Amino acid sequence: METKNYKEIMSEYKDIEFKAHVNIDDVLNKVTQEAWEIIEAKQDWDLEEMYKEAQDTLVNVVSVWYELWADLEFDRKYTTEVWFGKFIVDLGYWNTKVQAYRQRYSREKANIEIVSKVTNELISDILSFADPMKNPTEMLEANTKKFLSRAGKYYEDINLKDYIADVPDFPKPWIDFKDISPLLKNREALRNMIFQMAFDCRNADVIAGLDARGFIFWEAIANLLNKPFVMIRKAGKLPGETIWIKYWLEYGTDEIEIQKWIIKNWEKVALVDDLLATWGTIKAATKLVEKAWWEVNNISFAISLDEDDLVNMSARQQIQKYKINSVLQYN
Repeated sequence: METKNYKEIMSEYKDIEFKAHVNIDDVLNKVTQEAWEIIEAKQDWDLEEMYKEAQDTLVNVVSVWYELWADLEFDRKYTTEVWFGKFIVDLGYWNTKVQAYRQRYSREKANIEIVSKVTNELISDILSFADPMKNPTEMLEANTKKFLSRAGKYYEDINLKDYIADVPDFPKPWIDFKDISPLLKNREALRNMIFQMAFDCRNADVIAGLDARGFIFWEAIANLLNKPFVMIRKAGKLPGETIWIKYWLEYGTDEIEIQKWIIKNWEKVALVDDLLATWGTIKAATKLVEKAWWEVNNISFAISLDEDDLVNMSARQQIQKYKINSVLQYN
């Protein structure tokens, strides 16, 4: 089959994985579990279960490949079933090389060519246990549809607003402060928030966080997406040559800056911050990014305050041309 076909299928599949809050470690663990289920099904002469597990294993191995950008030879070879011992050895070797490539801590020379080679070998093993009436593309498409039907079950029971505390009259009277501390304390709630924000940022080249609470989310988002991160900070906080911009606050002015050399021209930048209210700072950040000849790909917030008086502010109106997402909205 043509390379572009399965790449397009896996692009859709990876989007579903994000929505289901599945990361590469989850997928790697699933591959090992499913491999042993293939062997058990074969030993029980349960061909239907063996075909099912082989199909599930295939899509998860290809999912890892897609995230690491290895190259695959995806032509099906109709051969006899692989000996179990070879299958397990190939699985262990593949896992070792993938982990070494991801972490780059191995003393061995782990590179993309090696990952491609061992991935292709493992896929050949898996296909020897798969339904001979289906080609790899059909298997990937079938699992994409199956995964789509159940993706929401991974997080539908979590209401993130339960982990946001309302603090009246803070930091001054008449302000209803949204405290994210309970969210940060709860592992599953924070994981849910990070995955949703990362999904919005997945097509950017660089993640940029605003000083200072935006930094809480940037590391997890950048790490999850395997993308670089840069800091946008208050004036005087960054060393070296910087690009800066002055902007108006409710009572006076402020400045933010970014290091001049940190991003290449025309790279797409995802701006990340914890709270959207008046938009003064984020508006300045978009101008700063564009001043440096970079492109604002999207803006992602954990929370947005959407009362009428805030939505109708001129700064918010001017920023609407960008792709803006917030996980939680308060009217």
